[in-house]
Amino acid sequence: MGKGFPKYLAAILIMSLSVSGFDTVTAFLLGNLMTRASRFAQGNIFDGLFAEAILSISVGIMFLIVYALSFRVYMMEAKKGGANLQRLLYSKCMRLPYSYYDNTHSGEFMSKIIYDGERAQGIYGSRFRRILMPAVMTLFYLGSMFLLSWQLTICLLAVSLILFAINGAFIIPMQRMSTKMSKTNASITEQISNILSGMEQIRIFQLRSLMVERYIENNEHYKKEQGKVNVMSAALDGLNQGFELIGSLVFIALGIFFVGIGITSIGNLAAVYVLYFNMSWNMLQVGLYIPSMASYLANAKRVFEFLDREEEQQERRISQNDNPGKLSFPELQRFAVRIEDVSFSYDGRQPVLQHFNLNIEKGKCVAIKGESGKGKSTIAKLLLGFYTIDAGNILLNGKDFKTYSLREIRELIGYVPQEPYLYNVSIEDNIRYGRPDANHEEIVRAAKMANAHEFILALENGYETKAGERGNRLSGGQRQRIAIARAILKDAPILILDEATSALDNKSEQLVNEALHHLMEGRTTIVIAHRQSTLEQADEIIEI
Repeated sequence: MGKGFPKYLAAILIMSLSVSGFDTVTAFLLGNLMTRASRFAQGNIFDGLFAEAILSISVGIMFLIVYALSFRVYMMEAKKGGANLQRLLYSKCMRLPYSYYDNTHSGEFMSKIIYDGERAQGIYGSRFRRILMPAVMTLFYLGSMFLLSWQLTICLLAVSLILFAINGAFIIPMQRMSTKMSKTNASITEQISNILSGMEQIRIFQLRSLMVERYIENNEHYKKEQGKVNVMSAALDGLNQGFELIGSLVFIALGIFFVGIGITSIGNLAAVYVLYFNMSWNMLQVGLYIPSMASYLANAKRVFEFLDREEEQQERRISQNDNPGKLSFPELQRFAVRIEDVSFSYDGRQPVLQHFNLNIEKGKCVAIKGESGKGKSTIAKLLLGFYTIDAGNILLNGKDFKTYSLREIRELIGYVPQEPYLYNVSIEDNIRYGRPDANHEEIVRAAKMANAHEFILALENGYETKAGERGNRLSGGQRQRIAIARAILKDAPILILDEATSALDNKSEQLVNEALHHLMEGRTTIVIAHRQSTLEQADEIIEI
């Protein structure tokens, strides 16, 4: 909440004092009326009553106005706090290392962002206020009650503290169940994500019943945990209602006793009556919402664990003792990419690359081929900075890889994967992602070079046509050409083509290869491929 927290906290405190002040004025007015009524036989019970009523009403209206103004400040700061938390979450998503997304299911990720995020925002929006405000009001009421009758107040406070202790016993079980529900919700979201992503496989392999059964199983588990929460909440509510009745009986019995022995008056007893039930109701709210707050804090803990995750290191610098290469700088300048004795493993145990070397001169095209699992795509991920090498050096344009920021590295490299991702925005915007400041004419020029202009114009809305989720409104060849247009627009000096034509039919492959020919002109290119037609364009072929 930053600098807004003092205003947020002050607003809650002022709201608490305003409401409790209003209730206290009402209680004292009622007590005064009861005192006057008890002196009916003495006469003159209406002397000064009008002035007291006007004063009480004026003070009460003032408290209500202050409450309304404070509530507005509270709501504004609560919304800002929730919005800031949401901004932090989405900003964090952009800064996490690539390995996080490799190792985390999208369903679990979405559950953390949406379910846990919303529950954490609920702390700012209501849960914190519903504990702090009744607690402050309770203290205010107690002070007023002690002034009226400290003996009666102590007895009533003892009953309320027993009720408060019982509510406190529910905190840990509620927090434990909330954690289980959060994990179950992540499993449900993961299952839905699997269904949506694998709909084709579900139909082909007749997995409908299996997927539905798994979803129902997870849903039943969530329902079971929710049922436990409901039972516990109902038990807590029942206990609170029971103690409220006990408190009323205790108050009546003690009130009659203290009035009878002359410790307090009828007027004071009436005022204490109003204040006590306001106090007991607010203590009840504190008791009810502390377990609820504990439940929400369990979700907030997951959110802040996510926010504390290690981020992708943007700036990297090498020390003066680091050796950027064995060749002199003029010799290194010949190479756009130089990989020296690089070793890498994803899990720290099974090596993918061992002592790998590769030199690519500027303007040359090098094709890398080999069996699946030999590390071809890993080379592309290392060059793009998605992972950090375990040993060795990588140099770009003669400079050590670690002297570049990740932003600089990715500005140097254009990348066309086997299955390019298109967003559900217009085709023009999908191409513009290659260079966000590009104008329409530059986008059209890139599309023409990518052999995409004609099919784009043939679409219903031309360049304004939405590509659909993951580009599902376009064919594989069309998606690939949009990706190539995006890379052409980026105009990076180094290009990586990762199996860019492996999933295409012959006609689409021919169109894409023509587009790739335009894209590769004047650039240093790394081609990861199996197809002979793609390998033939390379100046050198390396087999891993």
